Amino acid sequence: MPIAPLRAPIAGAVRVVVLVLALVATAAAAAAQPLTVYDDQLRNGFTSWGWGVIDFGQTAVVHSGTAAISFEPDHWDGLFLHRDAGIDPATHAALELWIHGGTTGGQQLSVALLIGGSPAGTAPLAGFLPGGAIPAGTWVRVTIPFAALGVTWPFDGFWLQDDSGTDQATIYLDDLRLLPDDDPPPPPGTVAVAVSPGADVRPVNPWIFGVSFGSAAGAAALPWPLDRWGGNATTRYSWEHDIANRGDDWFFYNIEYAHPDPPSLPAGSAADRFVAAARAAGSEPLLTVPLIGWTPIDRTRRWGFSVARYGPQSATECTATGYAPWCQPDAGNGVRPDDTFVTGNDPHDTSREIGPGFVTGWLTHLASRPGGPVRLIALDNEPMLWNSTHRDVHPEPVTYDELWERTLTYATAIRAHDPQAVLFGPDLWGWCAYFHSAADDCSPGADQAAHGGMEFLPWYLSQVRAHELAHGVRLVDLVAVHYYPQAEYAALSDDESPAVAARRLRSLKGLYDPAYVDESWIHEPVYLLPRLRAWIDTYLPGAGIAITEYNWGGDDGPSSALAHAEALAIFAREGVTAANRWVAPTAGSRVEDAFRLYLDYDGLGSRIAGDAVRALSADVDAVGAYAIRQGRTLFLLLFQKGTEACDAAVTVGTGLDGPGALWRFTPTARLAAAGEVPTGPDGFTLALPPRSATLVRLTLANELFRDGFESGATGAWAP
Repeated sequence: MPIAPLRAPIAGAVRVVVLVLALVATAAAAAAQPLTVYDDQLRNGFTSWGWGVIDFGQTAVVHSGTAAISFEPDHWDGLFLHRDAGIDPATHAALELWIHGGTTGGQQLSVALLIGGSPAGTAPLAGFLPGGAIPAGTWVRVTIPFAALGVTWPFDGFWLQDDSGTDQATIYLDDLRLLPDDDPPPPPGTVAVAVSPGADVRPVNPWIFGVSFGSAAGAAALPWPLDRWGGNATTRYSWEHDIANRGDDWFFYNIEYAHPDPPSLPAGSAADRFVAAARAAGSEPLLTVPLIGWTPIDRTRRWGFSVARYGPQSATECTATGYAPWCQPDAGNGVRPDDTFVTGNDPHDTSREIGPGFVTGWLTHLASRPGGPVRLIALDNEPMLWNSTHRDVHPEPVTYDELWERTLTYATAIRAHDPQAVLFGPDLWGWCAYFHSAADDCSPGADQAAHGGMEFLPWYLSQVRAHELAHGVRLVDLVAVHYYPQAEYAALSDDESPAVAARRLRSLKGLYDPAYVDESWIHEPVYLLPRLRAWIDTYLPGAGIAITEYNWGGDDGPSSALAHAEALAIFAREGVTAANRWVAPTAGSRVEDAFRLYLDYDGLGSRIAGDAVRALSADVDAVGAYAIRQGRTLFLLLFQKGTEACDAAVTVGTGLDGPGALWRFTPTARLAAAGEVPTGPDGFTLALPPRSATLVRLTLANELFRDGFESGATGAWAP
């Protein structure tokens, strides 16, 4: 690319030294904040080294304030902004600006970062523009990560340069600033949201608003549509003795559940109480049953790796707890002092062999209890981790064939016992297990090669389908997986730092966006729900999707609450059949508000129900928009993810009748009524506070979409 001779001083060696020193001081400063480059005037030490027709005070076309920059990018002219103090990518990682293409748009420019006046990294500006071009007649926000230009070291300026070598129309720029690392840009002043109540209609299954252990002490007392008994302990739960082996979660211990009258067991076990409490609360219980083939021997405390029998280990219950008075010094963690696993232990130290009769016996027992049969059945928990979580009884990694054979054996028995059972499987732990067996670890290996090179879950679904075609019996109704976003601290974390909050909210795109590269060790698009749907459509048509474990952070974090609320809306839009947060949020928490938004938004028991319909946001990184319609009632959900307030300009294709009622939670205010928004014939504009979730309940102006689209049915798997 031709570069015009610089029409500005060239920095020499002295300037470089000064720059380095300044950057050292900058790096030692407190946590960085956004740094303004231009708002009505240049600020924070930035000066113009540009050449061509440039005006830093024009007032005809302005994004905010009273002035903006005009620049006529002709014949390699450049808008060059320099800062003697330098810019450190470790402190500020991106340039944000607003650009307007004047009456023509489409101008060709490049962007470059410079050291001492020489480009250190350059790229076409179009690559950072929504739609790939400067628009005419409107402002658009542009964010340019410095790393995208290949620059990770300090520099002292940047330019926008004509890239055409010809005469081009004037462009306008405003509100330039440098953003800290991982700090999300604020939303634009107004985000357009378009709702089409008759498009992309998909019934919302209330099971997506489920949790795990919703009746546990301290959990939010909401009317959970689905309540799951699951987790590592359920893989080795004895319904006969009311005791579970916790596996690697706690020193491979058989730990009994409290029971007022043990001789009366199995009546009144923890599982019995869970089912009864779920039903009393109006929830449908989802029961995880063991396929691993082992269960605790009796109601006696036993452990899998005795120090006395198997030698010294890197930790014991006593060393881990600081020698609590109740600890057992003989209960080891199954890891030798040299960090290798203990092998050759006897599984009968804690457990006995079982088969499918153990499971059907349990279902028979539950059917005899008040409320009758439990029909939602999960086929164990995270089997591709058994060689880790339950390695005292299953040290061998699970293969393709083993998991299918266990599914075939146990699901056949369950289906014969209760043809109305709804079976969830294979309940895989996460990303690697979707594609690979435990025997292959997390990459293609011999096990995959032995099965025609097929990835694991497609192969598994094809086996379910082949068996159905041969025998007329479907053994898996809902394809169940677990999903925890892998971006650092996005899941199972109370971290609400700006960087983590931003990553957490971005990570939601892993559920649906084919272009979003996961910000984790995965480092490729996850594209979870469309990927699962494509596999199902190809290999097991008609099956549903179940996300039986997921989590987007701690119970009381503002970004966690917002992420959970939007995740539920995504589940609705993408046609998920069932979902269970791990675990139920605590009472009075912000994440409770995320669920209450759907299950009891007005405190009077009102729920969101009906059919998901099309809602499109012009900027999903700023405002997520989702709509659910029930008859003439339209529930519009708006999730404002930025750190500054913005407006949503909403249009509704069929028109509206009367004002919209509002409910909202923010980082500083719990879910509550927030008044009304006046509406015009086809829309309205609504102010959205930063990091807020807003429900707008609207009335459609006509009844065009009545009948046939308002079932809110639970689908083919409803008991």
